[in-house]
Amino acid sequence: MSSGTELGAEEAGPAPNVLIVEDDEALAEEMALTLSDYGMRPTTAATWEAAIAAVEAAPPDLVVLDQRLGRVDTLPRIGMLRSLTDAPVLILTGNRVETDRIVALEIGADDFLLKPISGRELVARIRAHLRRVQQTRPPEKEREKEPDQAQAQSQAGTWTLLTVERELRRGDGSVVPLTGAEFDLLAVLAEAPGHPVDRETLTKRVLRRPWRPDDRALDNLVMHLRRKLGPGGDRAITAIRSQGYVFTGFPRG
Repeated sequence: MSSGTELGAEEAGPAPNVLIVEDDEALAEEMALTLSDYGMRPTTAATWEAAIAAVEAAPPDLVVLDQRLGRVDTLPRIGMLRSLTDAPVLILTGNRVETDRIVALEIGADDFLLKPISGRELVARIRAHLRRVQQTRPPEKEREKEPDQAQAQSQAGTWTLLTVERELRRGDGSVVPLTGAEFDLLAVLAEAPGHPVDRETLTKRVLRRPWRPDDRALDNLVMHLRRKLGPGGDRAITAIRSQGYVFTGFPRG
């Protein structure tokens, strides 16, 4: 892999955190060096378990995921990854079977990169997805001006959802550790308590992609969020058949 010199520098800003999940140590190191040369902060993981631990420890801005990690096929596990992060997921593989590419995209991958891939193309693809994510997020000033509607509602139930700080606090002041996707899901549902929000809207606003009938990522995300809400979490977020999910209020106590 050659990093090349043709790609220009991106605009100044925080260096994006890119997680490289690849069991070929030499290839992972080569990709990491290339991304470092272009101002990114790469982190590597060689196993699925290490990848999940890395995502939970430091939410990435983008994930480059090898389709095969030893005997593990990562495609069926994309839904689990999606429940932990809304970062773009780029599948890296030597498999040229079209069916796998289609399946990967349908179950939540954002791109499919064929090995061998040049440093120039890898950097260009990553930059393109990072720009797309940035364009879908409202400017910081606009977010700060949004009314803390969810905060006011949650205080009545002893919980506090801080939309600017992106934190959920229990009545005792302790912070509930939420992933970015979990917080976004809760914030969207809490905007309209008692009113169902359809899966298409939730998928677009939280996971930033269209919803498909066989897409289970949103359901997995709801499951994880309910668990973190503790006893009563199932009642706090209720599934409405053929409609979506509704937020009924934080658990008591």
